[in-house]
Amino acid sequence: MKELLLVCAVAAFIVYGYFIMKKLDAFLANNRRLIEAEIAENSLFVAFDNPMILDSLMPLFEKFSKANPNCQFRFLFGNTEDIYDKLNKNRIDFGFIENTASANDDTYNCLIISTKQNRIICEKAGCTIEPLNPSEIQTDVIWKKASNNAFIHSFSDLLLSNQAAINAEYVK
Repeated sequence: MKELLLVCAVAAFIVYGYFIMKKLDAFLANNRRLIEAEIAENSLFVAFDNPMILDSLMPLFEKFSKANPNCQFRFLFGNTEDIYDKLNKNRIDFGFIENTASANDDTYNCLIISTKQNRIICEKAGCTIEPLNPSEIQTDVIWKKASNNAFIHSFSDLLLSNQAAINAEYVK
């Protein structure tokens, strides 16, 4: 009889532990969603198909950061198809891609700017990656037209107001 009582008590604790773990999992999942939403709300996700142009755009990102200190940039890179896919899924806010005519449609805003490929420093390998052709290249900046994020509107306004200055810097 004692063994049966002991087995029932252990089983009750296991069932109780199972329900506590389910509640803990739900709590943690909810917190993760809230944290991700807060990060997304206070960040701009910017993707590049050519990360070598990032250095030439740093003055623009610094200017925006000074005007919007609560906004953080998250830089990503991938191919053009991935950038369009992530834009459509609202996983990124801006894409800097090779100049193509496909960005001009009803879904995206597109701005053509001149950028320069610069070297990338690889700290872990202790070397730099140099572009074969460090000349000026035309880059499309794309973002979705329908957006309610204030940082997206602010950054796009900064891009539009500084387009001539960005282009003039590399037409030398």
